[in-house]
This record gives sequence, structure tokens and C-alpha cells, in this order.
Amino acid sequence: MKSDRTKSEETAGKQSNLEHALDSEDAGVDPNLRLIRLFNHYRHDWMNEIQLLFGYVKLKKYDKLEDLMEKIKNKVQQESFISKLGNTELIVYLLSFQAEVKDLLLEIEMEREVHLNELPLDSQGLCRLLMGLIQVFKSSSVFKDDGLHSLVVKLIEKSDLLLIEMRYQGLIGAGILAAELEKVMFESIQTVKWDIQLLDERHAAMYIEVPFCT
Repeated sequence: MKSDRTKSEETAGKQSNLEHALDSEDAGVDPNLRLIRLFNHYRHDWMNEIQLLFGYVKLKKYDKLEDLMEKIKNKVQQESFISKLGNTELIVYLLSFQAEVKDLLLEIEMEREVHLNELPLDSQGLCRLLMGLIQVFKSSSVFKDDGLHSLVVKLIEKSDLLLIEMRYQGLIGAGILAAELEKVMFESIQTVKWDIQLLDERHAAMYIEVPFCT
């Protein structure tokens, strides 16, 4: 499913609907409690990595250390990239999602730093759009088995546009997913090109091109 989006007079009202849906997701959440949960999550996560590292050393499984250290290095790098996206709301949303949502593994991939606030585009609108799309993948997932459910979001900054790749793996309601993704896209004020690919009942992908303002 492909579409080229252009701005219209209806976009302001549609954007309000999208923002209302996202705000409802966070309704009643104590920000201090969320901060504590985030801290506990990352503390526990790093303790697991350290224990695994010490375990390999203690058992003299030195051949496994290189792969583990590479994994840790990549993890630190991606977390650093997320923290420098340039939009506080999006940064908190992504880190909170990774810490609080247990059924769907969210991975963010960037080859280098992407500062959304410095790009010639509507960064606030783009961030709200991105959060809305992630919520759709979450709500369309079917968690009735023990299989892996993961969503990989890759941000690629090019010379004239920002490319967003979203790859989902896991049981999903394909019909619901397609309809809800289209709804979010058409409620966005972003001028973008997008393509939804429903590969099968366990795999889906979405590609979005956000051109820079000239």
C-alpha cells in the first residue's frame, strides 16, 4: 500500500485527534513513578549484563567475551543516539516503552546521531507521528503465544530526506494493522511518502520518506 501525502486545510484537526490518542495512553501516569521505573529497568538491565560478563570470566569462557562486549558496545551506542534525538517527548516515550512494555520488544537503530530538532522538517509533528505508529503496532499485536514479538525502528538521515523503516515480527492482526496505520498517516500533518508491506501474518514492514523543507 503506497501513498503520497500532501498538506490540506483539514490537517490541524486531524493532528489534534492523533495527539489526543497519544495523550490518552499516558493519562494517569505519575511522572515520578515512571522515572523510578525507568531507573530500575536500566539498573536491572545493566546488572544482568555485568553478571553475564563476570560469569564468562569465572568459567573461563573467554571465547564468548568478544561477542558480549560487542553487544554491550552497540547497546550503549544506540541508547546514546536515542538520548540525542532532540525531542524530549519522543526520547522519554521510547525509553519508557522499552522499559514498561514487556510483550513487544522495541529496538531503535541508527548508524549515527540524528538530531530531529535540527533537521529542516516539522520535528514535533514527526515525533508525534512516529509515536502514533509504534502504538498501532503494539495495539495490533496478537499476544496469544510465547513467540517473539519485536518492532525494529530504523532512522536514516539522507541528504534530502529522513527515511524511517519499521519492521515487525510476531503474530499480528494484519487487517487491523493496515487500517490503523493508514488512519494515523492520514491524520498526520506530515508531507511524506509511505509504503506498508504485510508480508504474512507474522511479518510486516513500513517505509516512510520525510522530505526536507527547501
